[in-house]
Amino acid sequence: MADNNQNYTGQTFNNQAVYINGEISSDPQIAIARPPYLLERYDFDKIVNSKGILNGIATTLIGATIGLFINMVAKFIGNKIDPSVKFDNWEVYSFILTLILMGLFFGIDYFVPNERKEIIKKICDHFKSNPTNR
Repeated sequence: MADNNQNYTGQTFNNQAVYINGEISSDPQIAIARPPYLLERYDFDKIVNSKGILNGIATTLIGATIGLFINMVAKFIGNKIDPSVKFDNWEVYSFILTLILMGLFFGIDYFVPNERKEIIKKICDHFKSNPTNR
């Protein structure tokens, strides 16, 4: 336990608990139980704001898939009500194609490493290698 009168200027604390101005049981807000994770603003912005190009394409394809599905259902119902409303096979094929492409892009985005996943892995590794003493 650190004495309140000691001077720690210039000292390095490697993987050890440091208690400042009190006991951990009486004032835990001022205790550092593990080395802090130094998160740069750039890393934080990457984690919060970026999803990647493949995710963006897949998200766009969601809109196209929904639009094609609504069009397909509307034409199918319209064809049943009025046979002059033409229901083409290409509408079904385009819906299936966008559905497959959307799934493909989401799958690739999920399995292919990117900068965001690497940053999250670094943060997880930091906290796994520096567990709290609870």
